[in-house]
This record gives sequence, C-alpha cells and structure tokens, in this order.
Amino acid sequence: MPIRLDKIVVDDFKRIESLEIDLQPVTALVGGNTSGKSSALQAAQLGVSILQAALRGFRANGTPDFAGTVANDAVLFRPTELLLDLRRGGSATQNLGYAITYRGFDLDANVEKQIKIEIRRGKNANIAITREGDDDFAAALANSDHPFSIFTPGLSGIPIREEWRTKGAMDAAVMHGDANLYLRTVLDHLFTRDLDEMARVAWRRDRNIDLLPDGGWKTFSQLLERCYPGTRVIVSHVAHRDRYVNVEAETTDTKVTLDMASTGMLQVIQIIAYACFYSPPLLLLDEPDAHLHADSQARLYDALRNVAAETGTRVLLASHSPQLIQRLMYDPDAAVIWMSTGAKVPVDDAQRPAIPILMTLGALSVGADAFDPARRVILMTEDKLPKPVTALAKANGAPDNLAVLSYNGCGNLPAARLLANMITDMRPDARIILHRDRDFRTEQEMQFELSTAASERQRNGVTRVTEIFTPFNDVEHSFAQSEHLREVFNELDPALIDAAITDVTAFKRDEFVNAARVARDQIFSSLYDVPRKRAKPEWAASEMPDNAPPTNAFLPANGLTPVSFQHTHGKRLMDGLRPKIHQHVGGASQLSNNRIYAVTDHLLAQNWVDAFTVE
Repeated sequence: MPIRLDKIVVDDFKRIESLEIDLQPVTALVGGNTSGKSSALQAAQLGVSILQAALRGFRANGTPDFAGTVANDAVLFRPTELLLDLRRGGSATQNLGYAITYRGFDLDANVEKQIKIEIRRGKNANIAITREGDDDFAAALANSDHPFSIFTPGLSGIPIREEWRTKGAMDAAVMHGDANLYLRTVLDHLFTRDLDEMARVAWRRDRNIDLLPDGGWKTFSQLLERCYPGTRVIVSHVAHRDRYVNVEAETTDTKVTLDMASTGMLQVIQIIAYACFYSPPLLLLDEPDAHLHADSQARLYDALRNVAAETGTRVLLASHSPQLIQRLMYDPDAAVIWMSTGAKVPVDDAQRPAIPILMTLGALSVGADAFDPARRVILMTEDKLPKPVTALAKANGAPDNLAVLSYNGCGNLPAARLLANMITDMRPDARIILHRDRDFRTEQEMQFELSTAASERQRNGVTRVTEIFTPFNDVEHSFAQSEHLREVFNELDPALIDAAITDVTAFKRDEFVNAARVARDQIFSSLYDVPRKRAKPEWAASEMPDNAPPTNAFLPANGLTPVSFQHTHGKRLMDGLRPKIHQHVGGASQLSNNRIYAVTDHLLAQNWVDAFTVE
C-alpha cells in the first residue's frame, strides 16, 4: 500500500497535551530546548514501533491480526525504559494513557486512511493497545520488512570501522533510532540490491551515473551529485570474506574513507541513503543541522527537498538552524512549526520573519510571549536569566504581565535591535524596552550610545522602542545594595549584611579590577578608537571628551584602598554574597535566592521609571 502521510496527531505524550502536525514534503519543528520538538518526533516513531510489536500476522482472509497487549521490552523504539511513563502528567493507568494518530492517503486506491493508537496500562504492567481506524493502514505501519518510518539523530561523525550487518539487523536498528550507526551497511545493501555484478564492476571503474540501471543506487548517486557535484560513493565489500564494510567518498580531487568525509557530506549521504533504500513514508530527523557550517546547511536543505521530491518520503525534522529555517519558511513545499511548551505557537505571515532572528538569539523558547496581545510591554534583556531583570523592571513600574525576552549578551545587540524593530511592525499595540548593562560606562558614553541608537530608529521610522542602561554595572548590582538587602533580610543584623559586602569586595578585588580593565578596553576600541563615531553630531551633543577617561579612574587608588561599590562587578559580587547571606538565613538556598530578587523601593532608578511609565 503506497502511502502519503499527511498528518500526525499526538495527545497526552510527555510535554504535549494535544498537537496536530500537518505534513508537507518537508516539515520543520522549531522551538526552545523544552518546547516539545523531540517529543513529537519520538511519538511519531513510537506509534509505528508499537504497531510492529503488536502485529502477530495475517488471518486466512488476509486481514491483519494485532495483539491487544504487548510487553514493554517487545517495543524496539523506547524513548524511555518504561513506555507507560511517557503519559503527560504521570504514568499511564488502565483508564488514562496517551495516543498517536496517523492520517494519510492510499495512492493506489485513492482513498484517505487513518489509524489511532491508544496506549494504556494492561495487566502485569504490560502495554494495552487499542486501535481505531483502518487496520490495513495499521498493517502498513507495522510492516517490519519495510519500515514505515526511520528515526535518526544528527551525525557528528562515524566510527573508523563498521561491521557488516544483515538487513534484519539494520531494520531493527532504524526502528531503535540507531540509523546513524549503520551508514556503511545501508550503503552496501543499497549498492548490492540494485546493481548486479556487472553493473557494480562498471561503477567502480567508470563512476558514470548515466550508465547505472534505474533504481535506488542511481537515485542516491543523482541526489548526492546535486548536493556535492562530482562526488561518488564507492562500496567495496565481499560478504563471505570481509568483516568490515569499506566505503570511500571520492570527489573531483580527493578520495577518502567515509569516516574522513566532512560532517556535512556524511549527513547528506545518510539521509539520502536511507530514503533511497527504504523509501519510507516518513523520515524523522532530530537536528540534522547540528555541527554543520552554513554552507553545509544549504546543501542539507537541497538534500531534504530532493529526497522528498524524488522518493515521496515526507521529512519531519527538528532544527536549531536559522539558515535552514529561513529557506524552508519561503518554500511552498515546506512548513515551519514553532513550538512552545508542547504546543504550536500561532504565527501569521507578518510574524514569520521573526522566527530566524529569534533562533539566532536563542530566544524561541520565550519569544512566543512577544506575540501575545495581552502583553503590551516587552522587555528585551541581554541576560540569560530573566528573574533579576524582571524584578528590577517591576520595581520601576513594569506591568505584571510584562513579556521578557532574552537576547543573550551584547554581542547580539544588532540582531536584538532588528528584532525589536520588527516586533513594533507586527505589534502596533506594544512597546519594547531594550535592556543593556552599563558595564563601567560613563554618563556621557551611555548618553552617546542611546542618542545614536535613537537617531537611527528615527531615520528608519521606528517608534515605541526604548533602550535603557542599568543603574549600576549590571542588573545584579542593584540587588547587591546594602539598603535593599537589609530590607529583604530584615531579620538579620544590618551589620552582618555590611560585613558580607565588605568581605566579598575584598576577596574578589582582583576580579573586580580585571573586569573594569577589560570593560574599559572594550569601550575604548568600540567608541574612542572609531573615527566615524567621533564624527557623529551626537558625540558633541553628549559632551563626549576628545580622549577616553583614564582606566585608573575606575580602579582603587592603591593596593590599600578597597574597590568602591560603584566600581564592582554586580554579577561577581552577587555570586559571593548569596552563599554568605544564606549561611545566616538558613533553610533552602533557593528560598534565600528568591528573596534577594524581591521588589523594594531601593531598586528605583529614574531612567527605568521613565521607560516603563511612558504611554
């Protein structure tokens, strides 16, 4: 039964409550590390593996015979040791379980097909299976000789040697999710299945794709040629003599053993080899772009599209690659699904361009909040951890439903600004506050950077974006103030708080001095040593000096003078203060950490108040 798979529905599985995946020839799942991407791939493979375990054979009338229960260990693909533990919210019971549904199209009969598999607890801790739908479709999914789906992780390389395996062992491996361990074996099986001895000799001698007989090896070679022009794969293995499979990759100017080929080439070879050997209706790829450079990701995109077009295989993948997603987003034969906390994030056409930028910033996991119409103020922060900056914002008038989106460090500031501009286009009702750490800047330096950024936004017609620097060197610096800590830990003697600050400042003196030197060197090279910045009108308007202030102005006068609170580094200071305070407070360390980031009046800063109270 030739099948085109059109939809997968997952219910109550791991992080997923209910998820419908409408499949295109190539469908990509994107999202943060806990968004549910891998759960969706695992569910798709698990349903097939459970049906394989349940199929006992065929009755005399040709109908499939499925068992109602199977042992846990009989299922080849197991994302966790006990499959009943995969139910969302707790282990499966006799009444509560999880379900995977497949909907497709029988290309011969020209009819739609559907099968829903529900998994619950059976007797003696076995897995109870109920099916609803077309049993002939279920039998096609359960065909162990022709695996319906293949699940493989991204390759980071392959072993130097690989023992040859039978097709049965290889079939089991692809259901286990170990397809990446058998790359040479599948190439040998593909080569020997589709070419007779004369054709194999001719291929090893001439490498001429046009002379190959029609079949999987020819399709494989053609697809590889499209991605890596001039590249040929040469398989040398005699079953009764060779324990290990010898495979070489030959380009127009080099010839290497397969393990010496680039990771990008290996990834492409793996994908098209399995697609051409098995022609599976579904190919599941978990981050095939991992470890690949941008050029290799472009070739990977070509391989995915060509595999889908030439073999009819539907490709479902999870990706962290902005470059790959950028291409797939505008491909009419592809789909990109943004996931967060196990569900799809609704994205309209206007919002789609933000996805690759959010991926670049590593902000997909929280980026969904930026498009929530209930959240009208969006704080973009350069900090990875949102708790401190959220508390600082709320202390200065930010709303309770503030959306906080991390852009992970000032190195991504240009991308963060671009994303902020895009969000204002997509969310005409929202205001964006872009947080930056002061990092030992002077008042004039901060004013210059804010003014030049504001002028750039004005030239581009961007409104409702405001940039703000922290009151001290970073966010944590505000929470290290003695007055704030005294109020938060009012059960402690204030002298203990002051002594802790003094001790940590003395102990970390060298760290603070080095942090100031590094920061001032960066400011010199990025501001004072750039003639075009000096030529900007904002330079004079901000009263920037001709020469950078001496670094010594940010350091203690001598070895006997302590580092001033103003010139400490807040994150390093807080790293030392937390354990000292916890010694006096006791209890769970997390509770005292949470108290540090409470809201008090001592956190007020006029520039932050102004940013969050503007209407």
